[in-house]
Amino acid sequence: MKLTNLLEEFQGTQGEYLDIVNYEIARENICSYIFLLSRISKKAEPTEKMQIESKIEDLIYYRDNLQIEDIENIQKILNELIPEYKAEQEKQRAKKN
Repeated sequence: MKLTNLLEEFQGTQGEYLDIVNYEIARENICSYIFLLSRISKKAEPTEKMQIESKIEDLIYYRDNLQIEDIENIQKILNELIPEYKAEQEKQRAKKN
């Protein structure tokens, strides 16, 4: 009985650790994406600049309101926002070359 309880506690701890890691990865990528868009915004045309700044505001809202327990939105960020951020990075690298 004691071993079963210990195993359950360990599995719960592993889940919490993974949630924390995913939260930190999501948050770090949001911050990096904000920074990238801020740099792009400085050189953008006025119309494009407004769109970029709107995106930055959305990202700041997500960053400020993201909670470790919000597993669904963290997964959404990991699955959708991070690839979007990576694609924008590649686009910027291609422009430089």
